[in-house]
Order: sequence, then C-alpha cells, then structure tokens
Amino acid sequence: MSSSKEGRVVFVGSIFRDVVAVSERFPKPGETIFGSEFFMGFGGKGANPCVMAARLGAKVSMVGKVGDDENGSAYLNHFKQENIDISNVQTEKGVSSGVATIYVETRTGENMIVIVPGANAKLKPHDVDAAEQSIKECSVLSTVLEIEQKTALQALKLGRKHGLTTILNAAPATANLDPEILENTDILVVNETEAAIISGITGDWRVTSAKLQELGCSIIIVTLGAKGAVLIPRNSPPIQIQGVKVDKVVDTTGAGDAFVGSLAYFLATQKDIPLEKALEKACSLASETVKRKGTQSSYPHRQEVIHLL
Repeated sequence: MSSSKEGRVVFVGSIFRDVVAVSERFPKPGETIFGSEFFMGFGGKGANPCVMAARLGAKVSMVGKVGDDENGSAYLNHFKQENIDISNVQTEKGVSSGVATIYVETRTGENMIVIVPGANAKLKPHDVDAAEQSIKECSVLSTVLEIEQKTALQALKLGRKHGLTTILNAAPATANLDPEILENTDILVVNETEAAIISGITGDWRVTSAKLQELGCSIIIVTLGAKGAVLIPRNSPPIQIQGVKVDKVVDTTGAGDAFVGSLAYFLATQKDIPLEKALEKACSLASETVKRKGTQSSYPHRQEVIHLL
C-alpha cells in the first residue's frame, strides 16, 4: 500500500434522511399510540459507516446521490461538516432524497425501519466509473445493497482493479444476489439473518457461512449483535469475537453500520493490525453507539474513544 493511499476509504452507497419516532412500544397493526419523542437525523447504510470512519480519523470519500430537495441540501452540508469528500455525491433533479422512517421502542431499544430509496435508486454504474480517480486513491472500498446490485458490483470491480480491500455490507439481503458480487468481495459482513437469505439455506452461521464460501466468499464476518461477531477465514477455523456488555441499551439503530465503518477505519489506518484485533475494536466501538439515541448522532468522535483506537 502506498503511503498516499493509507488512511483513505471510499464508501459507495445509500444516503437517507432519518425520520424518527420514539415510543414505549411498537404499535400493533391498525393501532395508534402516543410517542414520546420525534427527531430527524442522517442515515443510510452507505453514509453511516462513512461518517463513523471519518469521525474516527480516516480520510473518507462518499459516492452517492441525493435529491434536489431540502433533505438533500441538509445532507450535503452535513457531509461537509464531517470533513467528507463529496465531489462524487451528485444531486438528482426532480427526485426526492432517500428517506428512512424509523420507529424506536424505548422498552427494548429495538427499531423498525421503512426506507424509500428516492435518489439512491438513480445511482448507476457509470456514476461509479466517474468516481474512479477518487477510488484509486484509497486503500479500502465499502459498499452495500441499498443501491442497485449492478452499481455495487461495479464499485467492487473498480476496487479490485486498483488493489483496494473490498468490503460488502450485504444489507438489505437478497436471495437473488449476483454471484459476481461475492467473487469481487474480500470481506463480506452479514448478520445471521442476512447470511441465511443470501445462502438460501436455514441454519446457524456455521451452516450458512459454509455455503457462502462455496459461492466465492473469501473472508466472512457474521455479526451477532450483543454477542459480538464471528470471523470466518477461508480454509481456517472460525474465530469468535466477544461482544461488549452494555448495561442499558437506548437505541440499536445504526450499530451494525458503525461496526462496518470502524472496520474500514482500522483496515485503512492500521494496515498491520490482525483482522481479529480490528474486529474486537470494531465491536467495542459499535457497542458505544447503542448507549445513545439516533443513528449518526450516536456515533462518537475520535477524542471520545481514543482509548479504543
């Protein structure tokens, strides 16, 4: 890795404005209940890890699209405040920005989310090609499935072409995943449900990860929530990564994305760190985010978690 690429990460993916309603419990079908809080935030499985990596200290670039509306303008300003390169974030005319409606249950800290893609659906392979110069200047590329598969694939291919470590956060999962996507992924990050959907078989992570490796995956990371994660290298035994106990969970929204952003940060800035150690640190950082409400608003800045870096 050249010194000019070290510490640089590019995220290709979705950008969503979060609309959040908080209540003691989720409403039942057909039921109206009173909530305790409402707020708007910034989210998206492409943008979330991008912001997390930036706050930890990586030099990051975003490739994506917003609409020509108030949400899009607000997000571009937000990116600038987070010191994120947005030279490859385009504004799509006549289209709304992506919006995620999030319901948070205070009793458990769990969430339910409905997403409307908006401009994210307009991000095409040629938009990724237009960002090739920015991509080749990085050491790590991360993408997601909240954009079209062909767009994510093109991002992974360009990453491979220029020698980047490629990460796929395979969410939301699909049973019809293009096999080329897995073939061009160095590190696949999935939770247990996503692993089952993509592999097409039922069972725990031991069963589903074996199938995923048959499909071409090199390194698989299965996240297990509060239980941590499992690192599954090709031709090596699985390694259990212990989770961090949190006494009071406030909001789990975005914790998985914080994990991915933290992982990308360590891969880009600490190239000699063993992957197992990077995952331990990423789990610790992700656990910090569930102690606060919101998505990116729960992500810590470098000075708050310097002891974990």
